[in-house]
Amino acid sequence: MSNKRKNIMRYTFTAILFLSMLFSQSLSIDECVRIALENKASIKSAEQNTRIAKLNRTSAAGMLLPTVRASSSFSETTYGNNSLTNENYATGLSLNQNLFNFGNNVRNVRNSDNSYDIAKQSERQSVSNVISNVYVYYYQYLKNNELFIIAEKNLELSSKQLDLVQRRYNLGSVSKTDYLKASVQYGTARSTLLSRKLNRENSIEQLKNSMGIIEKDIPLKLKEKVNIELIIPTFDTAYSIMVQNSPDLKILDAQIKANQLNVRSSIGSSLPSVNLSVGMNASSPEEMTSEFFEDNYIKSANLTISIPIFSGLKNRNSVQISKIRLGQSKTTYNTSRINAKVELSSLINTLNNYEEIIPIYEEVLISAEEDLRLAQNKYELGSATILELLDAQLAVLQASSTLVTTKYDAAIQLANLDKLLGTLDKKYQ
Repeated sequence: MSNKRKNIMRYTFTAILFLSMLFSQSLSIDECVRIALENKASIKSAEQNTRIAKLNRTSAAGMLLPTVRASSSFSETTYGNNSLTNENYATGLSLNQNLFNFGNNVRNVRNSDNSYDIAKQSERQSVSNVISNVYVYYYQYLKNNELFIIAEKNLELSSKQLDLVQRRYNLGSVSKTDYLKASVQYGTARSTLLSRKLNRENSIEQLKNSMGIIEKDIPLKLKEKVNIELIIPTFDTAYSIMVQNSPDLKILDAQIKANQLNVRSSIGSSLPSVNLSVGMNASSPEEMTSEFFEDNYIKSANLTISIPIFSGLKNRNSVQISKIRLGQSKTTYNTSRINAKVELSSLINTLNNYEEIIPIYEEVLISAEEDLRLAQNKYELGSATILELLDAQLAVLQASSTLVTTKYDAAIQLANLDKLLGTLDKKYQ
């Protein structure tokens, strides 16, 4: 992505945040992600590492080109107490070129290309981590907010029931036990509301931190709820996507390639190399002029063949070490691929389970709400006990809380699946 485009995006999403604050509009999850991508320091650091790797790649490619140097010097020599002084001016031009070293320079270029690929994948990792955190805390906030709303309704219902029981107790139609049980239910509902309020406040702070705006004292207004659509791929499809796109696996694969190049380079360091150097230089007791240089320069050309004979076993050990590291990188890749495969299977199974149990929880909630309505009517008519009424109210609280928790947990797991597949960051390119 070009710097110009990044700047445009930065101004755009800063404007989105400002307008959201100005007109109290609710931020969507995509808008929160865009803001995070422009504010998180970890992404900026990863971008800088990528630029450094790109510059190093250019430098490595430059090693294939000849080195040209121009020199100019002046020296003055005085002998003892005599006034005899010798002055000397020298100037020259030289060119050095490595002609042959069994491909080590080319491998250095390929290694720098590999390092650049690793830096790009590491940047993708940073972006994916930031996006994943925003998803988690955004859905966590929505979950805690809905749970808070449920607790508010439960407290309101408990308050009405306590008033009803108190009126009936004052009339002598119910025992004090009923009043005490309703009081306990009301107190429990209040404590539940306070606990869920705290969770909601904490989750909004965590979301602001994941967006990189925790220190900017910016109030956020988010949607109260969102619809979650579970689109779950088959395991074979997901595994194929993961192998092709996962930045984690791509980095490990690039490390294998780097170690393969290191093995060849360590072998090549013990083989002969050929270097060429040519130059033109001249010296004069007087200040150098171009005419003097043209008439008095000395040409030189050197062809050097360097043959390593003995290095104290250093070269042999370097070869062995590079081969061991190559084996380690292959083992690490295979282990990570297997672990990712197991994690992928677990995620898909979990999401499939959510897809089955969410409709069940929805039916349970409908039944619980209907049961509560009947229990309230029966209690008002005196045909149901307070325990039946409180049990029905508790069942609604549990059913609604379970449904909300399950839905948003499923949304978080779906984001985790996208992150594992290596597709999460590509949604925002």
